[in-house]
Amino acid sequence: MEMLDQIDAVERHLFQYEIAKAGKLLSDTVTHLAAVSAGLPAEKTKTFNAILEYLNLGMQNGDYLFVADVLHYELKPFLRQSLS
Repeated sequence: MEMLDQIDAVERHLFQYEIAKAGKLLSDTVTHLAAVSAGLPAEKTKTFNAILEYLNLGMQNGDYLFVADVLHYELKPFLRQSLS
């Protein structure tokens, strides 16, 4: 599954309140993203790490709408810009 498709799937699971499925898929996605971040310049790595921190904070606080928003409005645009 393509990275952006995985992120879309996480969003769908969050909106359907399938938190366990979303958490598992998000964990798998972050593992794949770690490989992507290895090739980023320092400035982009800092932004990427901040996005991951927001995702982690949202999951810890049970704020799943926040997590979905970060995925949609922060992570996906970041990936599109960084990987193009």
